[in-house]
Amino acid sequence: THLCGRALQAVRPGAVRLLAGRVLMDEARRIGRPLGIVCAVVAAAIAASALYGGDERPWGPLTALGAVLVLGCTVATLLTSALEAKQARAHTAQALLRMGAPASALRAATALRAAALLAVFAPLTWVIAELAALPLAK
Repeated sequence: THLCGRALQAVRPGAVRLLAGRVLMDEARRIGRPLGIVCAVVAAAIAASALYGGDERPWGPLTALGAVLVLGCTVATLLTSALEAKQARAHTAQALLRMGAPASALRAATALRAAALLAVFAPLTWVIAELAALPLAK
């Protein structure tokens, strides 16, 4: 998460990219760990699906319940961390708005942060899942 923030700020950033990058770097410890756990759980689900999806052994109802429970709890933890980070930044956002920063710039910075994290962590999760399933494949 910290490196995503650094990448956003690299090579002559504008105000929105600079704000998005600084916030990602500042909140890396708070949202980075839950994001890593969500990626690990999703990677495990992808690897399990790749390994056992085409097998004649069907997924049971308890397997599906367990998977939904684990994935739901990890996503809820990530959302809770993101909400805490938003509340911690609230005074900064209010100060920026009082100084005359447009609200659209703050929304654009939020969207840019989400897009940067998605662009980095989605392929990373898929690669880890494929690499995890590779030695286990028959």
